[in-house]
Amino acid sequence: MLTLSKTENCSYIEVKSETLSDFISNSNNYTNFVVSGTLNCCTSETNTVTITEDDILNTEWKLQFPTDSSLVITGLYFQNIYTNQQWNIFSTQYDLVDYMCSTGDITDLFVIIQNWFTANLGVTITQSYTYDAGTNTCTYEISNLPDGIAPVYLSLENSIAIPSQVYFQYFPVNSLLFTGTSMLVSPSFFSLLNYVDGVYSFTLTYTTETGDIITETNCFFLDCVTACNVSTKLQSLMTQDKTATNFFLLHYTLTEGSNCGCNCAELCEIFTKLCNELNSSDTCNCGC
Repeated sequence: MLTLSKTENCSYIEVKSETLSDFISNSNNYTNFVVSGTLNCCTSETNTVTITEDDILNTEWKLQFPTDSSLVITGLYFQNIYTNQQWNIFSTQYDLVDYMCSTGDITDLFVIIQNWFTANLGVTITQSYTYDAGTNTCTYEISNLPDGIAPVYLSLENSIAIPSQVYFQYFPVNSLLFTGTSMLVSPSFFSLLNYVDGVYSFTLTYTTETGDIITETNCFFLDCVTACNVSTKLQSLMTQDKTATNFFLLHYTLTEGSNCGCNCAELCEIFTKLCNELNSSDTCNCGC
Protein backbone atom coordinates (compact mmCIF):
# COMPACT_ATOMS: atom_id res chain seq x y z
CA MET A 1 0.00 0.00 0.00
CA LEU A 2 1.20 3.50 -0.84
CA THR A 3 1.45 5.75 2.24
CA LEU A 4 2.13 9.49 2.39
CA SER A 5 3.44 11.54 5.29
CA LYS A 6 5.32 14.75 6.03
CA THR A 7 8.91 14.99 7.22
CA GLU A 8 10.18 17.28 9.97
CA ASN A 9 9.29 20.95 9.44
CA CYS A 10 7.22 19.98 6.37
CA SER A 11 10.40 19.97 4.29
CA TYR A 12 9.33 16.99 2.18
CA ILE A 13 6.43 14.64 1.55
CA GLU A 14 7.64 11.10 2.16
CA VAL A 15 6.21 8.35 -0.05
CA LYS A 16 6.50 4.70 0.94
CA SER A 17 5.35 1.34 -0.41
CA GLU A 18 6.70 -2.16 -0.83
CA THR A 19 6.80 -1.76 -4.61
CA LEU A 20 8.67 1.54 -4.33
CA SER A 21 11.19 -0.05 -2.00
CA ASP A 22 11.72 -2.88 -4.49
CA PHE A 23 12.11 -0.37 -7.32
CA ILE A 24 14.84 1.48 -5.41
CA SER A 25 16.74 -1.65 -4.40
CA ASN A 26 16.19 -3.61 -7.65
CA SER A 27 15.86 -0.84 -10.23
CA ASN A 28 17.32 -2.99 -12.99
CA ASN A 29 14.08 -5.00 -12.93
CA TYR A 30 12.16 -1.94 -14.16
CA THR A 31 12.20 0.04 -17.39
CA ASN A 32 10.08 3.06 -16.49
CA PHE A 33 8.79 4.90 -13.41
CA VAL A 34 6.28 7.76 -13.44
CA VAL A 35 5.41 9.98 -10.48
CA SER A 36 2.25 12.09 -10.76
CA GLY A 37 1.22 14.47 -8.01
CA THR A 38 -1.61 16.95 -7.51
CA LEU A 39 -2.22 19.67 -4.96
CA ASN A 40 -5.96 19.22 -4.82
CA CYS A 41 -8.60 21.81 -3.91
CA CYS A 42 -6.37 24.56 -5.34
CA THR A 43 -5.98 23.18 -8.83
CA SER A 44 -6.65 20.10 -10.88
CA GLU A 45 -3.25 20.39 -12.56
CA THR A 46 -1.16 17.24 -12.21
CA ASN A 47 2.63 17.44 -12.11
CA THR A 48 4.47 14.49 -13.60
CA VAL A 49 8.08 13.29 -13.57
CA THR A 50 9.23 10.28 -15.58
CA ILE A 51 12.33 8.23 -14.84
CA THR A 52 13.26 6.38 -18.01
CA GLU A 53 15.35 3.27 -18.55
CA ASP A 54 18.41 5.42 -19.31
CA ASP A 55 17.98 7.20 -15.97
CA ILE A 56 17.61 3.87 -14.18
CA LEU A 57 20.80 2.48 -15.71
CA ASN A 58 22.77 5.57 -14.64
CA THR A 59 21.94 5.51 -10.96
CA GLU A 60 24.47 6.59 -8.35
CA TRP A 61 24.22 8.19 -4.96
CA LYS A 62 24.94 11.92 -5.06
CA LEU A 63 24.81 14.64 -2.43
CA GLN A 64 24.95 18.39 -2.97
CA PHE A 65 27.54 19.33 -0.38
CA PRO A 66 26.46 22.30 1.78
CA THR A 67 28.18 25.66 1.30
CA ASP A 68 27.36 27.41 4.59
CA SER A 69 30.70 27.56 6.41
CA SER A 70 29.02 28.23 9.78
CA LEU A 71 27.43 24.76 9.92
CA VAL A 72 28.70 21.74 11.84
CA ILE A 73 28.44 18.18 10.50
CA THR A 74 26.74 16.02 13.13
CA GLY A 75 26.32 12.79 11.21
CA LEU A 76 26.31 10.80 8.00
CA TYR A 77 23.44 8.31 8.01
CA PHE A 78 23.22 5.02 6.16
CA GLN A 79 20.37 2.52 6.01
CA ASN A 80 19.93 -1.21 5.70
CA ILE A 81 17.18 -1.34 3.06
CA TYR A 82 16.12 -4.84 4.17
CA THR A 83 15.65 -4.04 7.88
CA ASN A 84 15.08 -0.24 7.60
CA GLN A 85 17.69 0.24 10.34
CA GLN A 86 19.54 3.56 10.12
CA TRP A 87 22.79 4.54 11.79
CA ASN A 88 25.28 7.39 11.98
CA ILE A 89 28.82 6.43 10.96
CA PHE A 90 30.39 9.54 12.52
CA SER A 91 31.42 9.32 16.17
CA THR A 92 32.11 13.04 16.53
CA GLN A 93 31.19 16.38 14.97
CA TYR A 94 33.14 18.14 12.22
CA ASP A 95 33.30 21.78 11.15
CA LEU A 96 31.85 21.93 7.67
CA VAL A 97 34.27 24.67 6.60
CA ASP A 98 37.17 22.18 6.84
CA TYR A 99 35.60 19.91 4.19
CA MET A 100 33.86 22.31 1.80
CA CYS A 101 35.26 22.26 -1.72
CA SER A 102 35.79 26.03 -1.66
CA THR A 103 37.47 26.33 1.74
CA GLY A 104 38.76 22.92 2.79
CA ASP A 105 39.46 19.43 1.50
CA ILE A 106 36.46 17.15 1.01
CA THR A 107 38.78 14.20 0.42
CA ASP A 108 39.69 14.30 4.12
CA LEU A 109 36.09 13.24 4.70
CA PHE A 110 36.61 10.35 2.27
CA VAL A 111 39.20 8.89 4.63
CA ILE A 112 36.86 9.03 7.63
CA ILE A 113 34.06 7.35 5.68
CA GLN A 114 36.31 4.65 4.21
CA ASN A 115 37.81 3.88 7.62
CA TRP A 116 34.32 3.17 8.96
CA PHE A 117 33.50 0.79 6.11
CA THR A 118 36.85 -0.97 6.48
CA ALA A 119 36.52 -1.39 10.24
CA ASN A 120 32.85 -2.39 10.33
CA LEU A 121 32.14 -4.14 7.02
CA GLY A 122 35.59 -4.94 5.63
CA VAL A 123 34.90 -3.41 2.22
CA THR A 124 36.35 -0.71 0.01
CA ILE A 125 33.89 1.79 -1.40
CA THR A 126 34.29 4.32 -4.22
CA GLN A 127 34.06 8.06 -3.48
CA SER A 128 34.52 11.09 -5.72
CA TYR A 129 33.43 14.68 -6.11
CA THR A 130 32.94 17.35 -8.76
CA TYR A 131 33.31 21.06 -8.11
CA ASP A 132 32.19 24.05 -10.14
CA ALA A 133 33.98 27.10 -8.75
CA GLY A 134 31.85 29.44 -10.84
CA THR A 135 28.64 28.40 -9.09
CA ASN A 136 30.35 27.10 -5.94
CA THR A 137 28.59 23.76 -6.45
CA CYS A 138 30.21 20.70 -4.91
CA THR A 139 28.70 17.26 -5.56
CA TYR A 140 29.79 14.26 -3.52
CA GLU A 141 29.34 10.79 -5.04
CA ILE A 142 29.54 7.35 -3.45
CA SER A 143 29.22 3.90 -5.05
CA ASN A 144 30.26 0.24 -4.75
CA LEU A 145 28.43 -0.04 -1.43
CA PRO A 146 27.69 -3.45 0.12
CA ASP A 147 24.44 -5.10 -0.91
CA GLY A 148 21.50 -3.62 0.97
CA ILE A 149 23.38 -0.58 2.28
CA ALA A 150 22.34 2.90 1.07
CA PRO A 151 23.29 6.41 2.19
CA VAL A 152 20.41 8.52 3.47
CA TYR A 153 21.46 12.01 4.53
CA LEU A 154 24.13 14.31 5.96
CA SER A 155 22.97 15.88 9.24
CA LEU A 156 24.04 19.36 10.27
CA GLU A 157 23.52 21.99 12.95
CA ASN A 158 23.82 25.75 12.87
CA SER A 159 25.32 27.98 15.55
CA ILE A 160 22.24 27.71 17.77
CA ALA A 161 21.97 23.93 17.40
CA ILE A 162 19.03 23.93 14.96
CA PRO A 163 19.32 20.68 12.96
CA SER A 164 18.98 20.21 9.21
CA GLN A 165 19.51 17.40 6.71
CA VAL A 166 20.84 17.18 3.17
CA TYR A 167 19.55 14.01 1.48
CA PHE A 168 21.31 11.91 -1.12
CA GLN A 169 19.93 11.73 -4.63
CA TYR A 170 19.74 8.42 -6.46
CA PHE A 171 18.01 9.03 -9.77
CA PRO A 172 18.82 12.22 -11.70
CA VAL A 173 15.62 14.08 -10.80
CA ASN A 174 16.03 17.29 -8.82
CA SER A 175 12.62 17.37 -7.15
CA LEU A 176 12.69 13.74 -5.99
CA LEU A 177 15.08 12.29 -3.45
CA PHE A 178 15.36 8.58 -2.71
CA THR A 179 16.41 6.99 0.55
CA GLY A 180 17.02 3.27 0.74
CA THR A 181 13.31 2.49 0.95
CA SER A 182 11.29 5.65 0.37
CA MET A 183 10.96 8.72 -1.85
CA LEU A 184 11.04 12.33 -0.67
CA VAL A 185 9.16 14.88 -2.77
CA SER A 186 10.38 18.47 -2.46
CA PRO A 187 8.08 21.50 -2.75
CA SER A 188 9.69 22.30 -6.12
CA PHE A 189 7.81 19.31 -7.58
CA PHE A 190 4.70 21.51 -7.27
CA SER A 191 6.57 24.73 -8.18
CA LEU A 192 6.48 25.81 -4.53
CA LEU A 193 9.24 27.27 -2.37
CA ASN A 194 7.68 25.75 0.75
CA TYR A 195 4.81 23.36 1.26
CA VAL A 196 1.39 24.79 2.08
CA ASP A 197 -1.33 22.95 3.95
CA GLY A 198 -3.58 21.07 1.61
CA VAL A 199 -4.73 17.74 0.21
CA TYR A 200 -1.99 16.14 -1.88
CA SER A 201 -2.39 13.04 -4.02
CA PHE A 202 0.19 10.86 -5.75
CA THR A 203 0.09 8.12 -8.33
CA LEU A 204 3.16 5.95 -8.96
CA THR A 205 3.29 3.88 -12.15
CA TYR A 206 5.97 1.24 -12.66
CA THR A 207 6.81 -0.70 -15.82
CA THR A 208 8.72 -3.92 -15.22
CA GLU A 209 11.19 -5.62 -17.53
CA THR A 210 8.48 -8.13 -18.44
CA GLY A 211 6.11 -5.33 -19.50
CA ASP A 212 3.83 -5.50 -16.47
CA ILE A 213 2.41 -2.16 -15.30
CA ILE A 214 1.90 -1.57 -11.58
CA THR A 215 -0.04 1.47 -10.35
CA GLU A 216 -0.35 2.77 -6.79
CA THR A 217 -2.29 5.84 -5.66
CA ASN A 218 -3.24 7.64 -2.46
CA CYS A 219 -3.90 11.10 -1.03
CA PHE A 220 -3.44 12.75 2.35
CA PHE A 221 -3.79 16.03 4.21
CA LEU A 222 -0.47 17.83 4.70
CA ASP A 223 -0.77 19.67 8.00
CA CYS A 224 1.96 22.22 8.71
CA VAL A 225 0.05 25.05 10.43
CA THR A 226 -3.61 24.05 10.54
CA ALA A 227 -3.18 21.96 13.70
CA CYS A 228 -1.72 24.98 15.48
CA ASN A 229 -4.64 27.14 14.35
CA VAL A 230 -7.10 24.54 15.61
CA SER A 231 -5.30 24.25 18.95
CA THR A 232 -5.90 27.94 19.62
CA LYS A 233 -9.59 27.05 19.91
CA LEU A 234 -9.01 24.71 22.85
CA GLN A 235 -10.22 27.21 25.42
CA SER A 236 -13.48 27.60 23.52
CA LEU A 237 -13.85 23.81 23.46
CA MET A 238 -13.43 23.70 27.26
CA THR A 239 -16.42 25.99 27.56
CA GLN A 240 -18.47 23.63 25.38
CA ASP A 241 -18.58 25.99 22.43
CA LYS A 242 -20.26 24.07 19.59
CA THR A 243 -18.22 25.86 16.91
CA ALA A 244 -14.96 24.91 18.63
CA THR A 245 -16.13 21.30 18.69
CA ASN A 246 -16.55 21.50 14.92
CA PHE A 247 -12.93 22.66 14.56
CA PHE A 248 -11.59 19.60 16.30
CA LEU A 249 -13.97 17.15 14.63
CA LEU A 250 -13.17 18.48 11.16
CA HIS A 251 -9.42 18.42 11.83
CA TYR A 252 -9.63 14.90 13.25
CA THR A 253 -11.53 13.74 10.17
CA LEU A 254 -8.92 15.30 7.88
CA THR A 255 -5.98 13.63 9.56
CA GLU A 256 -7.65 10.27 10.12
CA GLY A 257 -9.08 10.26 6.60
CA SER A 258 -5.65 10.49 5.02
CA ASN A 259 -4.07 7.47 3.30
CA CYS A 260 -7.46 5.80 2.89
CA GLY A 261 -7.38 5.68 -0.89
CA CYS A 262 -8.36 8.20 -3.51
CA ASN A 263 -10.85 10.20 -1.41
CA CYS A 264 -9.41 13.60 -2.33
CA ALA A 265 -12.76 15.22 -3.10
CA GLU A 266 -14.09 14.37 0.36
CA LEU A 267 -10.91 15.63 2.05
CA CYS A 268 -11.07 18.88 0.07
CA GLU A 269 -14.65 19.42 1.17
CA ILE A 270 -13.68 18.91 4.81
CA PHE A 271 -10.64 21.16 4.47
CA THR A 272 -12.72 23.94 2.90
CA LYS A 273 -15.25 23.65 5.74
CA LEU A 274 -12.48 23.84 8.35
CA CYS A 275 -10.90 26.87 6.69
CA ASN A 276 -14.24 28.63 6.64
CA GLU A 277 -14.84 27.80 10.31
CA LEU A 278 -11.40 29.14 11.23
CA ASN A 279 -11.95 32.15 8.98
CA SER A 280 -8.27 31.89 8.11
CA SER A 281 -7.88 31.80 4.35
CA ASP A 282 -4.33 33.14 4.52
CA THR A 283 -3.03 30.13 6.44
CA CYS A 284 -5.31 27.43 5.05
CA ASN A 285 -4.65 28.69 1.53
CA CYS A 286 -6.36 25.98 -0.51
CA GLY A 287 -10.06 25.43 -0.81
CA CYS A 288 -10.98 28.62 1.06
